[in-house]
Amino acid sequence: MPTSTGPRLHYLDNIRSLIIVCVLVFHGILPYSGICPWWYVNDQPPIPQALYFMIFLEPILMPVLFLISGMLARPSYERNGPRRFMVGKVKRLVVPFLLCTFLFSPIMPFIRTMQRSAEAGIDGTGFWSFWIEFASSGSDVYAGSAASDTDLVVNQYWFLLLLFLFFTAFCVYRLMSRMAMDPPRVRGSEDQPSRKALLVLLTAFGLVLALAYAVSGTFIDTNVWVTAGSLFQIQPARAPIYLAFFLLGIYVQRQNLLPGILGIAKPRVWFIFSIMTAAVYLTAVLMTFPPAEPSLPIQFAARLLRILFLLPTTLFLLSFFSRYLNGTGMVWQKLASNSYNIYLIHMVPQVVLQLLALSWPVPSQLKFAVICLLTLLFSYLVSRLLVGRSTMATIAALVLLFISMSLFFR
Repeated sequence: MPTSTGPRLHYLDNIRSLIIVCVLVFHGILPYSGICPWWYVNDQPPIPQALYFMIFLEPILMPVLFLISGMLARPSYERNGPRRFMVGKVKRLVVPFLLCTFLFSPIMPFIRTMQRSAEAGIDGTGFWSFWIEFASSGSDVYAGSAASDTDLVVNQYWFLLLLFLFFTAFCVYRLMSRMAMDPPRVRGSEDQPSRKALLVLLTAFGLVLALAYAVSGTFIDTNVWVTAGSLFQIQPARAPIYLAFFLLGIYVQRQNLLPGILGIAKPRVWFIFSIMTAAVYLTAVLMTFPPAEPSLPIQFAARLLRILFLLPTTLFLLSFFSRYLNGTGMVWQKLASNSYNIYLIHMVPQVVLQLLALSWPVPSQLKFAVICLLTLLFSYLVSRLLVGRSTMATIAALVLLFISMSLFFR
């Protein structure tokens, strides 16, 4: 990640790559969790440790991606200017969002429909009929959750559209603000705020965000997805978390606070805090799962602790990677250059493999590991060999992948 005040911060690229691999792994564990009947494939027996894995991983993934995107916003704007900045975001976010939503998103619910039809002993609809009904629902304008399997669902691509809206709002602010041409704050090591001041700032940010999320959860189901205009799909209780981390990234980059934040404590200190908050968070969350009947204070505490676990874990990642993984080794370099495409591609081959694995006579743990490895390898190879060479080559590769999948399910 380049900055306007220094060289490229490779450790941010590496954190982003790790998070995207973790997104792939998170989607890989869902069929074996035993608590996700809405997922496209469900397999037996469940993996006992899957629930703990999901509890620890899910709160971290998307906020960290929005934080890093916020750190990227200002350097990209200053490097390109408003017009090229927005054109670049349309090409990188909106075009893949539309292509992947209409080409890839229908495949996963079709697989779920196939599995349920097979379990019920009935003939399911053909892929093309399903795809036409699915795609046509994209012209519907409504608010609420998807009502049926054939309602358009954008899957992981919601991130692209929400991030584009954040970037658009940032660009509009820069154009309207009188400070639009001000350079970012340049601080020397002697000019950094004190560790105490930075710690107070981060603590206040975490507490305010945690309280806001905990309170909002008393009025809004924190797990519910809401559709506005068919294509824009978000979790309204969690979107403020993503916005807060995006704005924090912008603020930290503009004020050049990252060196000071990294100097607050060593990685092991943040790791200890992360483990401590994780233990309390896990205890609270487990008390909200059936057969328990959690009280309102327990539910409030679980939401509060979600953020209090997220913040030190984010600081641990920043501190650890900046100190130990701030290089461009072959593996990290290849992951960094292909991680975005891996995010776009991975779910289709992953769900297909999960469907095929239903008949594998091996333990669920082995299925999970093999599917994640094969999905990562396949997504990387498609990204490396087909996607990203040019705009037309990327579109052609995505269409070719869609046709191949449609023929497989015909």
